[in-house]
Amino acid sequence: MNNSNSRPHFFDLKIPLGGLLTFYGSVLLLYGIFGSHAIYAMSFGINVNLIWGIVMILAGGGFLGFSYIRNRR
Repeated sequence: MNNSNSRPHFFDLKIPLGGLLTFYGSVLLLYGIFGSHAIYAMSFGINVNLIWGIVMILAGGGFLGFSYIRNRR
């Protein structure tokens, strides 16, 4: 069914999901930078919180960016 009404959806999940991913990613990023580095001995010295914080910020920013682009049209 092709609907000619092109207004954005009322309940767009990209905005709250992007906000949550960005928030939790920034918490992980800050914990990875300022947290104790002794806990990374079990993960072979890899700062897992820093890596996943960056990934979550990028994913949340992608969701927010796509939502912004869609709302601009």
